[in-house]
Amino acid sequence: MSEFQNKAVRLMAACGEGSLSDLAERQTKLLLSALELYRALGGSFEQIEAVIMQDETEIPRRVDLVIGDLMKELAAIGYIYDLDIMQAAHNTLDT
Repeated sequence: MSEFQNKAVRLMAACGEGSLSDLAERQTKLLLSALELYRALGGSFEQIEAVIMQDETEIPRRVDLVIGDLMKELAAIGYIYDLDIMQAAHNTLDT
């Protein structure tokens, strides 16, 4: 694991941020963070609803592939906003 990932996990454990291995809690926190970013980028509740209502019957892809796509999208958003996404991540851990 990366230096950032190891530090984030240690800090989350030290701060009592729930169970790090509780998948349901991780799912909820990921969804809330993604929705917050989506809204911060100007996305609307109506757009969220439209995406949710689309019929998704395909089999979910592997977690590692989806994480890669998520990181790629974060890199593009960082580029648009002229932000270093790893610096933003480290800043979050330093607060």
